[in-house]
Amino acid sequence: MVGVGERVGLLGGDGRSVRQWLAGRRGNPALPASVLARLLTVEELPDGGSSWLARCPLDARGAQVLVASAQTGHRLGAVENRAADVEVLARLARDPVLRVRFAYAALVGDFGRRIPEGVLEVLAGDGQARIRRAVTRWDVPPAVRERLAGDDDAAVRAAAVTEQLWASAAPAVREGLLADPAPEVRDALAVLFAGERERG
Repeated sequence: MVGVGERVGLLGGDGRSVRQWLAGRRGNPALPASVLARLLTVEELPDGGSSWLARCPLDARGAQVLVASAQTGHRLGAVENRAADVEVLARLARDPVLRVRFAYAALVGDFGRRIPEGVLEVLAGDGQARIRRAVTRWDVPPAVRERLAGDDDAAVRAAAVTEQLWASAAPAVREGLLADPAPEVRDALAVLFAGERERG
């Protein structure tokens, strides 16, 4: 990483002019991926953090730069950037850092994004229960939701309970949920059945 002080020496100028230069590059609607990659080497960006990554103009090549970065914050910035290419972001479903995978699972369909084929299945098979629970908010394939309804984690099973699941699930899945002793699952079923009674 290069600090602003070092960047001053490289560019020739005072700290204020360098910060202005950085701010101008960050707001460039045609920000090239090569310039973005150089900006990521600066530790002390002028807006007090890396939140600018969630707002900066980002084409597919720029998204690739962020997703390939070794810095967790850069990859999180890609997840939060509504302009990021969805096919590039799909790689984050297998990110080694739990925090990144969780953010991706929680936001994968936000901002009107198309969810790439197979991504929800990958997230639903994650080894961390919080990832599997997060993915239940999306329109996962029926077979995947049924699998989540039989998950080892009670919170995941409860989150998988929806009207759609109950309407299409195999009898064995529904019977398993009805017999589930976990309070979370029983509460989820109670909410589901109460809603059905109100509509009925």
